[in-house]
Amino acid sequence: MSTPAIRRRTPKSQRRKDGLIQYAKDITSQNGEDGIIEAIFQRIPPSNTNTTNTTRYCVDVGAWDGKHLSNTHSLLTPPDSCWQGVLIEADPHRIHDLKQLHEPLGNLCIHSTVSSNVNSENSLLYILQHRANHVPKDFDFLSIDVDGSDYWLLHDIWNPPTSKEQTYRPKVVCIEANPTMPNDLIYIPPRNDTIRHGSSLAALVELAEQNDYVLIETTIYNAFFVPQEIYTKHFSELVPDTSIEALREMTMGTSIYQLYDGTLKLWGCKKMLWHNMPMDEAKLQVLPPQKRSFPFAPQTSSMAESAFFKSTSIVVDMSAYCKDSSSQQQGNEKEESQEAAAVKRECASEIVRQLKYDGFVLVKGTGMSQQVCQDALDNTHAFLQEADESVRRSCLTKDRARRGYSPMCTENFASLIGEDGPNDLVRKFRIGPTTIAEIGAQTERTEEISAASSGTPSSSPLHSPNVWPSSEVWDEHSSTAFRNATETYYERICKVSHSIVQAICHGIMFEEHQSNPDQQSTLSSLQAIASKDISDHTSILTLLGYRKGTRHKKTQKKRHVHPLVAAHTDVGVITVLLFDGGNSALLQRKSSPTNENNDEDQWTNVTLPPMVPEDPIFVVNIADCLSELSNNCLPSTLHRVMPGSGVSPRNCLALFVGLQPQEMLHFHHDHDNGQQDGTIMTYEEWRKRRIAKSQAVLESNKK
Repeated sequence: MSTPAIRRRTPKSQRRKDGLIQYAKDITSQNGEDGIIEAIFQRIPPSNTNTTNTTRYCVDVGAWDGKHLSNTHSLLTPPDSCWQGVLIEADPHRIHDLKQLHEPLGNLCIHSTVSSNVNSENSLLYILQHRANHVPKDFDFLSIDVDGSDYWLLHDIWNPPTSKEQTYRPKVVCIEANPTMPNDLIYIPPRNDTIRHGSSLAALVELAEQNDYVLIETTIYNAFFVPQEIYTKHFSELVPDTSIEALREMTMGTSIYQLYDGTLKLWGCKKMLWHNMPMDEAKLQVLPPQKRSFPFAPQTSSMAESAFFKSTSIVVDMSAYCKDSSSQQQGNEKEESQEAAAVKRECASEIVRQLKYDGFVLVKGTGMSQQVCQDALDNTHAFLQEADESVRRSCLTKDRARRGYSPMCTENFASLIGEDGPNDLVRKFRIGPTTIAEIGAQTERTEEISAASSGTPSSSPLHSPNVWPSSEVWDEHSSTAFRNATETYYERICKVSHSIVQAICHGIMFEEHQSNPDQQSTLSSLQAIASKDISDHTSILTLLGYRKGTRHKKTQKKRHVHPLVAAHTDVGVITVLLFDGGNSALLQRKSSPTNENNDEDQWTNVTLPPMVPEDPIFVVNIADCLSELSNNCLPSTLHRVMPGSGVSPRNCLALFVGLQPQEMLHFHHDHDNGQQDGTIMTYEEWRKRRIAKSQAVLESNKK
């Protein structure tokens, strides 16, 4: 059995059915209250039986229109009724209907929002003392249903703020309890009229017992209490067991239980009580899927995968470059020793060797913390996989290729190599650098256009404001955590990427200097890139969320499997990737980076770490700009993403590294014009030409 079996066993009920509940019936009430109230007062005689006045009094707090789901309508409306009532309602529309029905019958209707503030003139105690003072202190029936502060209204008529005020002790109290709260929970809501939580039945029972009242019956929403002396005299035989368990059966409770791997599950009522919305277990989770595992389990397949990865994968240690970069940023730059230079040269050479062989290289020793990486991946999963689509779509922009959210099936990476095909099955979210003016004051679009026309360093469309989900569409904790984690990762991975680019450039220069010492133009461009400050760049961080779609449903006849992301190369300098352990997507490369044959058997899976280790491992591939600058010494990495064997969504953080827009580049060979002497252009000019070239090839293929 590959999935858990979950079904309900009917529990043995302790609920007694031979008490007042046997008389339940509805005339206008909701859950049998009319019949229960009738049976109660058949057992309790009027207080003044020795006089000709046998009038009974009731107070209905939250009376609505006096009829709809009313607990007092059947008492007050018969022509020969012996009842008089005080009916209190806050709704300005319902009070009109209430008065039309009850004032002709001699009942008092009061338009008021009853406050839980005992010192307010709108408190129930004040209303009874000053606006309905004809009601005796031991009046017959109190019904409270205000959907919130019911507990405090009852508390205050039993416990007035001063000893001078006489306590009201109604013979019967009917009060609403929150039906979703379990029997063993004592939940007393805040004393605040704007907070509507409701109270638990156990809290009301506790309050009643403190004031010598006894629980004698319940319905789904309501509880009935009488004073101890009335219970002893009139109900002790009919209701011998007054425990909550004997008088209530939970039918609307919601339970949460935990699986050993940290998954949280719902049981019972899985619908919001008043909002008519289903509860989403996915949004309830504390741990993201990749962190759900039993901490004391024997070695699992993921642990075995991790051990296999360590034993078979070559991971280049970047610490020689990253520590050196960190020291320089802190002003501790020192003359490099021969030993340190040799270590850096070996690191750079190994990176270039791996890139030439695989098209990808795995690097560690970057100084990035495991926590920063894991937080970024967890929040990526929360945004791209778990959040409601409305949260993601709040980040849609006109230029979604550079900023904000891009939904599934709206982009096609195949166009980057002039190919056509189905749109990619991946959700994306992008952030990038902003101009100095926009950072300081969020300039208008007209100023941005003006800067672009003047050819200033901020003229690239890659300099734009970032967009984020707000707390209006996503809860404040989630939206804040997502932004903080993403911005922190972006800031730090940009610094790491500079060290990686520097190492790659050095590796190419070492190799080129030995084999082609006369190619000074290529060497000078690479040297310039390697020595540049990292503060001004056009690097874009793209959050990627992969999951299988309807294209990938298993069929026996299907032989060709559609990719999640089509084969492509990246625009820019390099790409730095960080993956989580999801198993629904595989990164693949061409078996030979220079092989342009798209046969299925020419693709090889890129081995990725199954989890973020203590020293995070990043995947690096060459993009088109650096490939051209190196005179194709390092070919652009042709790669794609295919569906994996599992169903767990996979997430990735991809930094597409870009240069400063006005950076002057010298290309040794101009592939477009066939000029061997090469050409000089800015990075922004190259980028626009590269995209235009892909579009031209795509249009040509369509024709």
